[in-house]
Amino acid sequence: MTHSYTIMPTIDATGKLLSPLFIVMQEISGDFGPLVKKDLFTAPNIYVTASRSRKMMKDHLKTWLEEVYFPHVGDRTVLVIDFWSTYKNQALLNNATPEGREVQVVTVPAKTTSLCQPLDVYGFRMWKDFARKIWDWVLQDDVKCEMHLRNSVLKLQSLVHNQFSSPRFRDMWKVGWSHPGYFENDEHFEFKTPSQFCFDSEAAKQNEKCSSPTCPKFHFLKCAWCKCTLCFEHFFHCNHFCELIN
Repeated sequence: MTHSYTIMPTIDATGKLLSPLFIVMQEISGDFGPLVKKDLFTAPNIYVTASRSRKMMKDHLKTWLEEVYFPHVGDRTVLVIDFWSTYKNQALLNNATPEGREVQVVTVPAKTTSLCQPLDVYGFRMWKDFARKIWDWVLQDDVKCEMHLRNSVLKLQSLVHNQFSSPRFRDMWKVGWSHPGYFENDEHFEFKTPSQFCFDSEAAKQNEKCSSPTCPKFHFLKCAWCKCTLCFEHFFHCNHFCELIN
């Protein structure tokens, strides 16, 4: 079975990708059964929930606010969100806002998401491209990995989020804020995208061996944190979750 899902990354204006990544999986019943919950892939940088349609509903927004947003932001914040009817539910926002916290909501006008929503301006395209490169590798090299399965999807998104969270990419995330004009300064940022850094590095050109001791396999990716050269097995199957910047 192929699993449809929605991801909801969160970035701040300093160029930081917040954790965890919110994921809504499509499940026929609208929830995970007891056996699925028991074996569900978990990681410290993802928060997983479910719905019948994989789309975010009011309950999901409330969960995102309570479990993802407010625990990882300051006491006074400005939240930039899409023009979506659920986001207009002021009562829901008020109920989810902890005592002593303030949040001002800025709603992107209808039909301007691609121009004004920071992640749509510069972010989602990079994310999809990175995930697609992993998928393509599995297909082209006939790797034994069932990427369509629920746990593979969750591991993939966890690993992509982890790589994109590297401090190397903070200037990239800032583009989504600066380009639409959220800030007065017209700062120019120089950076490599995650795909350029991880897949198109000198290690890739020279087809370096995997950094894991005794591993005879060759370059799949260079970690955006530790800069180690990794084969697919040591990146994906061994779940290379890294927070050691080099």
